[in-house]
Amino acid sequence: MLAPQQLQHRLRDYFLHQTIQTGQLTRSLICSPMEEECGVPEDYFDFVYSIYAIGWTTDLEGTFGRIASYLKIDGVFIFSWSHPIHKCVAAEEDRLLFKRSYFDESWYSVSLGEGEIALSDRKLSTYVNALAKAGFVIEQLVEESDEDMMQSRDDNDGFARKARVLPVTFVIKARKL
Repeated sequence: MLAPQQLQHRLRDYFLHQTIQTGQLTRSLICSPMEEECGVPEDYFDFVYSIYAIGWTTDLEGTFGRIASYLKIDGVFIFSWSHPIHKCVAAEEDRLLFKRSYFDESWYSVSLGEGEIALSDRKLSTYVNALAKAGFVIEQLVEESDEDMMQSRDDNDGFARKARVLPVTFVIKARKL
């Protein structure tokens, strides 16, 4: 079983600081565990975006603290992740039932390729409190399900049935104080 940090280190070893030349612009790709120092400049960026990545971190407070260090004062951090309530509910026959507690943030293993990774389904308040501890103020929280995704699935599909009554994802916009 590969721990998240082992997987991240293997990926980092492969991709670390590869440079892509595009015309006159040079871009550096950095593959590094989001919890660790990786050479990104501090107090430099106006915006940081994370699309379905933050939930993979093994150290949420540390990751938010690192992201805050990259942003200028009043910089904006926008991220999305799977809504924690959605994973607590199962579609069985014509009903939706709670299959686990929303408050359970224990770690569990998930197969990924030839290895396994550890995940935790954090409560929404865990994200909010970690942001506050890192020096952010939340400006907006969006909880949604994708209408196109729901329409493209069969009416008997359990995921689509859940998505019609529970948010599939959340997006937070936070500003660094």
